[in-house]
Amino acid sequence: MDLNTYLQRVNLTDCAPPSLSALRELHRHHVHSVSTESLSIHSGEKIILDIPWIYDKKVVRRRGGFCCENNGLFFWVLQQLGYQPRILSARVLNPVIKIFGPPFDHMLLTVELEGRRWLCDVGFGEGFIEPFPLEAGWEEEQDSGVFRLQVEGDEWYLERKEEETWKILYKFTLEEREIEDFVEMCEYHQTSLSSIFVQKSFCSLQLPCARLTYMGHRLISTKYMKGGGSVKTTQELTEEQIPGLLRDKFGIVLSGKLIPKDEDVVIPSQHQSVRFTVEDMLIKCG
Repeated sequence: MDLNTYLQRVNLTDCAPPSLSALRELHRHHVHSVSTESLSIHSGEKIILDIPWIYDKKVVRRRGGFCCENNGLFFWVLQQLGYQPRILSARVLNPVIKIFGPPFDHMLLTVELEGRRWLCDVGFGEGFIEPFPLEAGWEEEQDSGVFRLQVEGDEWYLERKEEETWKILYKFTLEEREIEDFVEMCEYHQTSLSSIFVQKSFCSLQLPCARLTYMGHRLISTKYMKGGGSVKTTQELTEEQIPGLLRDKFGIVLSGKLIPKDEDVVIPSQHQSVRFTVEDMLIKCG
């Protein structure tokens, strides 16, 4: 694994010594270069929670992936650059049934710099673009929306503003975790019939003040508005158009044949299908 090759992957020629400005630039370049996607599941590829394997997939083969892949790679990069990142576990709020997922549902990181702790998350659907201060009540507008942190006891809540309403994205504690702690949930996300990643073939990439998402037989373009909210447009795709679209819009060429999928999601506790909207999916795809 080579750090310079990673920097080229995220469109950086070099990286300054650890500082807040350097971390912001690195975080922003990563989310603008590496997508969140479930394409491995739908093209016959097993996902392995192993840093050399993840490096090969994302850097050498120029792919995206799950939160634990994206943030796992970013964790290694930060260590190589001299930061001291810590891994946290989050539970994503299901936007339909309003129930949080199990522990290790989502991985995120923290870094301490300049006397403050910062959240780093390069693997969440509609997440922040630059590191976010780990401070209760902190509210900040970034290119991808308006975010804030709330805290109750030992649980922290990341929220995103939609028009005039605050919506919880996920909750987490500050207990430090290890990458190996996420192996079971990584397996669940790629095998369970209740997993959105299994039910939907998708690929989503942050752009400056916008987001581009392939899902099933659709291409969804999202433009973020000042003060919260967004405007979305959808284009229907034929199966023949999808490989070229993934190559031209996301820089992704799959080694196996993709089977497009956009099915109803089975909620485990109710054993019934629920149709997720595009907005729900973009929030849930962590």
